[in-house]
Amino acid sequence: MNHYQQSFIAKANPATVYAALTTLEGLSSWWTQECEVGAEVGSTIRFRFGSTRKAMRIESLEPEREVRWLCTEAYIDVDRLAHKDEWVGTQLAFRLTPDANGHTRLDFEHLGLVPTFECYDLCSNGWKHFLGSLHQFVETGHGTPYASGGSCDAQSETRSKQSMSTTLDTNTIERSIVINAPRDRVWRALSNPEEFGTWFGAKLKGQTFTPGQRTRGQITICGFENVFFDVVVERIEPPDLFSYRWHPYAVDPAEDYEKEQPTLVTFTLKDAPGNGTLLTVRESGFDNVPPHRRMEAFRMNSHGWEAQLGNIGRHAST
Repeated sequence: MNHYQQSFIAKANPATVYAALTTLEGLSSWWTQECEVGAEVGSTIRFRFGSTRKAMRIESLEPEREVRWLCTEAYIDVDRLAHKDEWVGTQLAFRLTPDANGHTRLDFEHLGLVPTFECYDLCSNGWKHFLGSLHQFVETGHGTPYASGGSCDAQSETRSKQSMSTTLDTNTIERSIVINAPRDRVWRALSNPEEFGTWFGAKLKGQTFTPGQRTRGQITICGFENVFFDVVVERIEPPDLFSYRWHPYAVDPAEDYEKEQPTLVTFTLKDAPGNGTLLTVRESGFDNVPPHRRMEAFRMNSHGWEAQLGNIGRHAST
């Protein structure tokens, strides 16, 4: 059966990865802050992404080796889906294998989530994001979970405040990655809107990137379906530079972001040894974001760019 699968090697020991899959602090740090976590086989875990919700019965807990859940309830609140409960009866399996360096290989399978499912594209894009968030969390202590106006627990709220307090004088995010692919391949993943949407998680088929023009498409990450990738392209200089302006972390449908000054996102590419590519993303202008949401936008985009660089790295090197 061609069900959804994904693997990665994390620079973290199996105990750390296992805790991220079995504790409230762990699950709320990489998947969703709206969660209720059971602690033993047979108990139920509940996850909410706004009006989208899932309930999982814990089927197997093998410390530092395997976690397996069975989906018993599901409601995916997306208008275009006729079948909003397709997850029911599917199983989620996380298998952990240590390596000689003390790192952990995670093999994930969503058994039953197959391409014939109506929600397959939406959910596979969601898994790309959230498994990237898990990878990032176990290595750095910071993930990019779904977050509503509140937080799942007091610990999550404390972590948020601590993270925000370190960025009060910061205007710019900068992250880099060396991708095992030539520069023209990475450039295509950036400059072709459909490819960009594939790794970023946005519906951009049929769109164009043109300097001075707007590009807009629905986000395809589960839990963020009400959000749009909405940018005005600034510069395209192949194969070295691509930039656009947008409103960072513009996720509240009740907020009027058009009255705000956007930030500038710039991707630069340089050759790296071994026919690789050094890709750097720089987002500047957070000092102009309104104070009531500046720190949250900075925090979420800081973690988000780490996850997205991992996404484009995997996409371009495949």
